[in-house]
Formats: sequence, C-alpha cells, structure tokens
Amino acid sequence: LIAVGASADSYPVAVPCIMAGGGGGGGKAKTSPREHAAPRGNVMVVALRRAMRDMVRLVDFWIDFGGRFFHIIMKILGPCLICLALSLIGFVTYTYFVYALPNMKAIGLHGQCVVTSIGFFLVTNALYNYGKSICSDAGTPPEWKEVIDLAVESDAPKPRQCTKCTRVKPPRTHHCSVCRRCVMKMDHHCPWINNCVGFGNYRHFCLFMLFLAASCFFIVVVFFLNFSDLVMHVGRRRFQMPRPARSCIMTSFMICCSILVALCILGGFHVYLVLTNQTTIEFQTNMMRRKEARKNGEYFRNPYDLGRSRNFQQVFGPNPFCRFWWLLAAFAPGPTGDGMDFPSMRVRAV
Repeated sequence: LIAVGASADSYPVAVPCIMAGGGGGGGKAKTSPREHAAPRGNVMVVALRRAMRDMVRLVDFWIDFGGRFFHIIMKILGPCLICLALSLIGFVTYTYFVYALPNMKAIGLHGQCVVTSIGFFLVTNALYNYGKSICSDAGTPPEWKEVIDLAVESDAPKPRQCTKCTRVKPPRTHHCSVCRRCVMKMDHHCPWINNCVGFGNYRHFCLFMLFLAASCFFIVVVFFLNFSDLVMHVGRRRFQMPRPARSCIMTSFMICCSILVALCILGGFHVYLVLTNQTTIEFQTNMMRRKEARKNGEYFRNPYDLGRSRNFQQVFGPNPFCRFWWLLAAFAPGPTGDGMDFPSMRVRAV
C-alpha cells in the first residue's frame, strides 16, 4: 500500500490505519476524531494567515493611497494659501492708503508721514521674510554616496541613511511626507509657505511671524478710532464715510485682530522652542522622554539646550539680542553651521 520509493514517514495516518485493520481483505480503515481534526485545524490556520495577509495588504494600500492623496491636496492647497495671504496683505494695505490715511488729518502731514513710514517698514520686512521662507531651501542633506566616500577616506563612523529618499539622515533630520525628502532640523511642514520649516529658513519664518504680528497690531491701533466710530458708536461720528470705506475698514480691522490672536499663540510657542533649542517634532518626543524619565526617577534634559543666549544664536546667528540687529535678516548674518552637526551637552561633556 505504500508507494515504491516513498518512506513510511510520508504516510503517518494511513500506516496506523492499515495496521489497525488487522490486514483483513477489503475492510475500511477506521480513523479517530483527532486524526480528522488535525487536517481541519491546519486548513483553518492557513486560511487565517491568508486572511491576515490580505488584510495587511489592504491596509498598506489604503495608507499609501491616503498618503498620495494628502500629498496632492497639500501641493494644491499650498499655492492657494500663499495667494490668499498675499491677497489679505494687499487688501489691508489698500484700505490703509485709500480710506484710512486720508481721514488722519488730525495728526497733520508730518504725523501721517511718520505713521506711514512705520507701517511701510513693518510690512516690507514681513513680505521679505515671507518670500525667503517660501523660496529658501529648508535644508536638504547631501547624497549618501558623497558622504559615505568621505567617511571611508577619513575612517569616520558610517552615517545613517533614510530608507525613503536614500539621502543621509544626520541628527535632528526628519523625512517630510509632503515634500518627499529629508529636511535638516525639520520643525514642520507649513502649508502657508508651501514649504518645510527647517534649518535653512526657520529664522525667516520666525521673523515673518514677528513682523506680521507687529503689522497687524499697527493696523489695529490706527484703525481703532474709525472702527469704534463705525461699530461701537462711541460718541458722535466725526466724519461721514462712504459705504465702501466703512466695509473695508471694518473687514481689515477684524482680519488683523484674528491674525494677531493666532500669531500670539503660535509665536509664543515658537519663542519657547527657540529659547529651549527645540523643534516642534523634538518638543513632542522630548515630552514622552521626560515622562518616561519621571517614571524611572530620573531627570531628562534636552541635549541641545545650551542656554537661552546660545540657543537664540543657534537660530538667528551670532547677533546679540539687545542690539536688535537680528531683526534685519537682509543684513544680519545667519546661523552658523551646515545643518549636519549641532553642539550639544553630550558633546561638551565628552
């Protein structure tokens, strides 16, 4: 009954059945319930594994599809938000020169020139830093082959490599799923600039928020009297305005108030990040590490925290804070370094 050339181990069930039959002629072999359950159990395990494999493939497909869809949406949304931001700035500037400035006769021509010069300085710096944030490279690490060749020649340790873009992945570098490349000292991807915020443009991004907040505060102060007369009805109206002027002044005032509140929250958070030498991504990871350290009875400190003064110069360059030269990004030197290495407490301790 066993095929020629096959071993008895290939028929683990049939052999005992024949032996149990007593060698009689034509009798059916009897099997136990365990011998029926074993093949059925194996079939169920195989089916379960196939179902799990198909489910994992389906989840991977939808995750990949969602990532591609999100990438397309962000690429479309970015230019639209840039046009929206420039349109809002242009609308408020138009309202100031066409409707608000002619009604500032009480301060005289000299006062109008001084106030307009302040506003022009603020909006010019805001637009300059906004353009630099959009056009500047956030910080692209070099190619893997270039660095690995130098590492072999100098016997340096082998650097990390990104598994997605195959570039070098130095410390504080993260891969952006929207830009589909690694960014050195990546903070986040900002749709309002259609670019990542990283080592190359973080200074301009912070200055843009600062000057934009100052510009909004300037408009709120200048438009406050007109807005109070138009909406709050404080006292009698000192002058009659046409309806387009009233609509533009009210809309500009509300826009600047909303943007100012949002920038105070976002800007305050980035002030904390600058003074502690963290990025938004590192802030989240450091919170988790700090919680784990507390559970273990240990103290965690950000290794890149070098003190407020040095942390400030890591972003705005070797410019003292009290001289305010760092406000003029077009003339002040930028941060030192190439984005590949950063001074840290660990390096200093060694």
